[in-house]
Amino acid sequence: MAEKDFQPQNAFSLVVRRWPLLAKVCLATAVVAAIINFLILPKWYKATTIIMPPQERSAFSGLGMLLSRMTEMPGGISRIASGLASINPSQFLFVVILNSRTVADSLIDKYNLQNIYKKKYRYEARKALSNHTSIDFPPEGHLVVSVEAKENPELARDLANEYVIQLNNVLLDKGIYTATRKRKFLEERLAEFKSSLDSMEDSLRVFQEQYKIIEPDEQAKGIIELMGMLRIDRESKAIQLRIKETVYTPRHPEVLLLKKQVDELDRAIAKIESEFSTDKALEELKSKIPLTNIPSIAMGYTRLSRSVKIQEEMYLLLSAQYEEARVNEQDDTPAAIVLDQAVTPEYKWRPRRLLNILLSTGAALLLCALYIVAEERIKRGS
Repeated sequence: MAEKDFQPQNAFSLVVRRWPLLAKVCLATAVVAAIINFLILPKWYKATTIIMPPQERSAFSGLGMLLSRMTEMPGGISRIASGLASINPSQFLFVVILNSRTVADSLIDKYNLQNIYKKKYRYEARKALSNHTSIDFPPEGHLVVSVEAKENPELARDLANEYVIQLNNVLLDKGIYTATRKRKFLEERLAEFKSSLDSMEDSLRVFQEQYKIIEPDEQAKGIIELMGMLRIDRESKAIQLRIKETVYTPRHPEVLLLKKQVDELDRAIAKIESEFSTDKALEELKSKIPLTNIPSIAMGYTRLSRSVKIQEEMYLLLSAQYEEARVNEQDDTPAAIVLDQAVTPEYKWRPRRLLNILLSTGAALLLCALYIVAEERIKRGS
């Protein structure tokens, strides 16, 4: 019955009567918290840089490959996937790169972070860097990269700025922007076709001078045009295949489709060439179209003329694609636009001393009040 005499509404008056104890506990807690916050806890400085991703361009065709492999990327990329609805592809692309192991290792090596963080293994240093780095992507479209450093505001500033440098380095080195790769490939092919075209034109000129041939007949022109169109189509598909293979896996549907189309064109070209390069085929052809007036010299001229025409058409096609790639390369030059560069922080980011002291004192006050009430209940119960 004695325990029932204690009512919850009496707890407040009971605590108030024990105010000297509460005051001593709160004062002692505040003093200890102040000593810890001012003398023991290290100062952490935070530097922030704001990045503006480029506008969406055709160069982001490689983003699908990165999205398909996002679970393999380090740095907690899978946790970011839940927020894809609120960010654009260029934002996500930059977040993937900034959270990559490549960027983390570059920062660790350049600033000796493994020793600064006092970690034995590199993966522990990567985890520590990730814990001290935050990458936010507001709906406005920019990226906010913040880095914390203990007792070293200059290091926080350098790390935040280095993230931008490494971001552009990865964009260049890994070839995420395909315009440069395509331009270099077309440049090499263009030089090859130019050399081959010059050689074939010289051969055709010598042949014409030797046999006094000026113009082929209409049937030879038809053969030349047919072979020219097939070879142009085949080379165009082959170029597309080479570009796709640098972006997608060998089992990608687009790669498989282009391979099939190239194989079919190769078979068609080989069939036509075999029909017009054997004596048997010539005999069969004479029964279908009147080629009796075309001597063997004209057939040789046809082959040379056909080769020259194919090379000319391919050279024109590659020249147009090369100029287009040069324009795209200028548009696709990777550049993370730095809106606000990280500067040396003038004031610590944490610990928040006053807040910590108030929270510690409040917690001590609550625990002491609970102790007083519990002590009173135990006394009355006994």
